[in-house]
Amino acid sequence: MNTGRIVLINGLVVALLLAQPALLRAEAVMELYGTFQAMGVIVTLTAGEDSDQDAAAALSYRVVGSGNYRQGLPLSRVAPGRFVGSLFNLSPGTSYDVRVSFSDPDGAPLNNTSVNGTAATRAEISIPASALSIYAGSAGSGTACSSTSPCTLTTALSRVQAGQEVVLRGGIYYQGDLSLSRSGASGAPIVIRGFQGENAVLDGSDPAVFSWASQGGGVYRATVNAADPHLVMVDGQRLYPYLSLADLQNLVWGVPGFYADGTTVYLRLAGNADPNQHTLLVSRFNSALTIEQNSIVISNLTFRHYGLGSYAKALYFNNASDNLVQDCTFAINDLGIGLKRDSHRNVFQDNTFYDTDFDWPWNAVKGGSELETGGIRMYEPMTGRGTVIRRNSFHDYFDGLGVCPDATAGITNETDVHDNLVYNTGDDGMETDGQCSNVRIWGNRFHDVLVGISLAPVYTGPVYALRNLIYRTGAGNNDYPGSPFKFNSGFGQSGPIFLFHNTADAVLPGSSGLDIKSPGSWKLIQGRNNIWSGTDYALNNANPDQPLDLDYDDLYTTQAGELVWWDGLTYRHLHTLDELRIATDQEQHGLNLVPGFSSPASGDYSLAGASLLIDQGVIIPGVNDTYSGSAPDIGAFEYIPPVPVNGVCGSSDNGSFTSAPVANLCSAGNPTTVSGLGPWSWECRGTNGGTDSQCSANLASFTLMVTKTGNGNGSITPNNGALTWFGPSGMGTWPYNSQVVLSAAPDNLSSFSGWSGDCIPSGADCSASMTGDRIVNASFIAAPRAKIGANGYATLNEAYVAASSTDASTILTLNTDLTESLSMDKGKAIILIGGYNAAYSARIGTHTGLVGALSVVSGSLAVDGLAIR
Repeated sequence: MNTGRIVLINGLVVALLLAQPALLRAEAVMELYGTFQAMGVIVTLTAGEDSDQDAAAALSYRVVGSGNYRQGLPLSRVAPGRFVGSLFNLSPGTSYDVRVSFSDPDGAPLNNTSVNGTAATRAEISIPASALSIYAGSAGSGTACSSTSPCTLTTALSRVQAGQEVVLRGGIYYQGDLSLSRSGASGAPIVIRGFQGENAVLDGSDPAVFSWASQGGGVYRATVNAADPHLVMVDGQRLYPYLSLADLQNLVWGVPGFYADGTTVYLRLAGNADPNQHTLLVSRFNSALTIEQNSIVISNLTFRHYGLGSYAKALYFNNASDNLVQDCTFAINDLGIGLKRDSHRNVFQDNTFYDTDFDWPWNAVKGGSELETGGIRMYEPMTGRGTVIRRNSFHDYFDGLGVCPDATAGITNETDVHDNLVYNTGDDGMETDGQCSNVRIWGNRFHDVLVGISLAPVYTGPVYALRNLIYRTGAGNNDYPGSPFKFNSGFGQSGPIFLFHNTADAVLPGSSGLDIKSPGSWKLIQGRNNIWSGTDYALNNANPDQPLDLDYDDLYTTQAGELVWWDGLTYRHLHTLDELRIATDQEQHGLNLVPGFSSPASGDYSLAGASLLIDQGVIIPGVNDTYSGSAPDIGAFEYIPPVPVNGVCGSSDNGSFTSAPVANLCSAGNPTTVSGLGPWSWECRGTNGGTDSQCSANLASFTLMVTKTGNGNGSITPNNGALTWFGPSGMGTWPYNSQVVLSAAPDNLSSFSGWSGDCIPSGADCSASMTGDRIVNASFIAAPRAKIGANGYATLNEAYVAASSTDASTILTLNTDLTESLSMDKGKAIILIGGYNAAYSARIGTHTGLVGALSVVSGSLAVDGLAIR
């Protein structure tokens, strides 16, 4: 066996196959094209290597240096000298060895040869911090371009350099037809984003208010500022764009609409309503931003109401590569995002796209509305490769999105569309129509659509649809039965189409699980491990002359006594799988079982544990190798059997809370209801036979600290609980939300002065609410030892000095011992009364003790309640 030599062409890893040592001219070239989770494999033969086109190309791969190769899905012949295929379920940023091995019944030069190569998948996106932020505002001005003094968006876009960002402050930017001056760079993109926590909206409508004049017959007219608007809205609803004034006057499609003739716009609303009494929006810009640069990141912005003229769109990527749009909203634009020409490796993720024309009549949209667009669409020509559309939502469109150009693309598209949500589309949830080769569609959810995924036609191929969920087909304003996939068209032949592990449930009346209509032609449709569940037939094949390879699928219908309709047979009604097998050779291992979904009414189409479709599928190399159980399951979701789990308390156990814990109750198992008012208790119940654990949490407690201040003293007592004292400070803990009332009581020698801190005072009491730690101060003031009238004195001597020299003075003394001596030598008349309380409001003792000598040298003294010791 020959192995090839690896070369590099235009940055792409290729390998050269030397088919025979003696025939060096017999070379095959392999290109490997990695996306995040997949890799395209393209092998081009040279003339003479397989002239009768009967060779086969097997695919195998491994992580570089990991050991044995794993088998992949065989490559498909898409042209006389070219094989194309894909690897799936890869890891981002990982290098893989890839081998394509040929077998040819004709022998040399191709038989038993191989071509080898190595390439890496794309690493996940990481946006580096910007070196400079340039701020724009909806009413911005000047040149500061700072957060507090933003400039205009036009100024900001003209300034930004690679590695920098434009940050839009919140507001409505009535702007459009913007552009950039330069590209970012690898590792240093230009970022255009909304300010965190604010809503920056780019709006293509005219903020002007127009006056609408009645023309009779319910038609109104106004002159607008921009010619030929294609988007006019009333009260948030798009109006239908009629092609002539007569069509509008007669409402030929039966829906409200408008007709634009230059800057003259005519309206006719439902019920012939007066538009002056409603909110009207008229678009005045064709696009928000045209990007013809590379390495641009657009994030956290809203784009709405772009619809002036033809081919209007919010964002237009033209010859633009390595760009990212994420976390944005595209609201009611003629098209959200358009891509054209040499635009490579662009990623659109985590965005929301929507419009309001889901319920328009199907024939009306097809009748010249120019609104078969949706959220994202590839324009013709689109030679760029490597587009990734993931984790977005698309809703209330006629068509949700379109991912292939009409006719002109690169040698392969290498487009991945996965994990998106598409619903409420009046025609196709997704159009994979046109030039499509190595287009991979997986993990998407479609519901309330006429058709889930259109493949009508897919020139060249192959196209892969893996593990998509499609239900409630046949929706919208039309007279057609629904189907998860559409293959019929009046155009050229489709290439190979592979349908693996899809779940389709028609739900709505009159729709088949899989409906294959005529006309249309294709090289191959191969289906494995799908669920085709219908309300009409499980399978309706009106195009039996085209190659079809179905097996290991579940065919089910709710229509009693029916299973399959197969045109071209004498007896077209095939009531059982045996009849289908005998008549068509299809589904030799197929099933006819109730699918056993978990909860289809709530959109849960995983298989319930009792489903008979578990472990009934066939292994598809490179697609479902990592199945659970004895074999792959049928349908989009692999059933993971429950294992016994013991209930284990979570991190809330033994914690302290101010209210009942609601999170982290269990680290394993299922929590019961939390009971109690604190402390709380709950169980973590083991599942599938596991044991239970008892869990509890305490009511959080908070600390109350009370400090006595002042030169006096006294006691502080809580109405509940206790304080532990350390000198002048006391401390205690109380449960969350407790109400603690502190009562102050001064001693006999002090008075209480008041409260301060974290409590509400009421006289000698103070109430503290324990919703957190609290600090309270209580002030006690030492009572004066003597008083004359309202004046207090620290000693008896000070009071005597202050006494009147002309009139008799009464000195009151505290009920305590005074350690001092008094010599009355100033000729004053004194009345001395002892035994008073600290407030001097009453006598509480029999006397005041004077520990010292008392002598009267001059003047007079009358004493009551004084004991000299």
